[in-house]
Amino acid sequence: MEPYVGIVVMELAKKSNSPAQSFFREDFYIVYAESDEKARERVESMANEQADGVDVKVRHIVDVAPALYGYVDRDCDLYSRHFANLEDYERFEMKLGGTDPLAD
Repeated sequence: MEPYVGIVVMELAKKSNSPAQSFFREDFYIVYAESDEKARERVESMANEQADGVDVKVRHIVDVAPALYGYVDRDCDLYSRHFANLEDYERFEMKLGGTDPLAD
């Protein structure tokens, strides 16, 4: 079996003191599977185990891809994503100046 990386976006229900209706989190999974299809099924299953349908919902399975170099048991570059616009990335990434959905 080969290692795969899965990325899932979850929606979390509004906290009582939060002005936003809801907020989102991005979860990364490592699964082991014999095929791309089986890896996606495993990621979906794990994500759905965490979701309760009320406070936590699975919004998107963003990607399920083989680990870049076929191993995850030692230091490695695990996964790579590409994007066209750095400003959009900075706007959502709170560590680069984006809005923190948990801030009061």
